This record gives sequence, C-alpha cells and structure tokens, in this order.
Amino acid sequence: MTEIPTTPCNDPAETIMAAVAHGMDGNPALGLTLLGPFIEGGPTTTVSMCAALASMVGVAAEKQNPGARGTFGLLAFHGDVLADTRSMAPGLRFAAQFTAAWLNGQSQTAYALFDALVVQERDEDARNLAEGIHALYDMAVSSAQQMRGGAS
Repeated sequence: MTEIPTTPCNDPAETIMAAVAHGMDGNPALGLTLLGPFIEGGPTTTVSMCAALASMVGVAAEKQNPGARGTFGLLAFHGDVLADTRSMAPGLRFAAQFTAAWLNGQSQTAYALFDALVVQERDEDARNLAEGIHALYDMAVSSAQQMRGGAS
C-alpha cells in the first residue's frame, strides 16, 4: 500500500488528493492541515482549492446521476422539513452554493460567491470561509468514499 503524503506535495492536485485520502482514512485533521498552504497563498489559491474540492464532489454526483451535468441545485433540510437556504450557516451555504454553481459550469457565479464571502475581510468572514472550506472538504471526502464503494 502506498503511503499518503503528510506534507504538501509539489503538485497542488496531489496535495488535495492526499488531503482527501487522509479524510477517507479517518484522519481529517491532517487532511485539512494539508490544505493550509492554499489558504495562506491568498484568494486565488484558496478559490482554486475550493473549485478542486467541488470538482471531486461532481465526479461522484455525475456517476450517481448520469446526464445531470448542468442541472445541479440546492435544497436545504432541517430534519425532514424543507428549509430556506438563507437559514443555513453562511459557511455551509457558501459550500453548497459554490459546489452547485461549479458543477453547473457557472464558474463566474462560483467566484462571485467566494468574493462575497471574503470581500470585507472581517473576522466573521474568515470563520465563515473556514467553515465553508471544511464543508467542501467533508463533501469531497464523502464523495470519494462513495466512489470507492462506501463510507468507512
């Protein structure tokens, strides 16, 4: 079995794959730590990382829903009750909306969602971005587990 890298790789895609692999292996804290350099790199590398994570979600979504490309949407539930997406925490709402936009090929919308989340550079924005990245990461890990054949 191949060792999963524990430090960032030269290739950003390999770093993201290693981060998700750690999540699949039951060590999401290490996986999230590997994503740190993307965030430290500023908005461009951060949004690129978000796009990569959303793309991983897309692979599983398209496998489960052949031909659905461009038709992804967002429904929010609290328990079994349909809820208004505005009731979602900002970070989680960002992750869901960003992913839907990215999977539908609406990259400019995805970028605008990212910009709207971080534009004012408040502490609250940083918290919301961290929560959004964590949600995107969790979605990518879950999607990768589904592609592998089940959650671990």
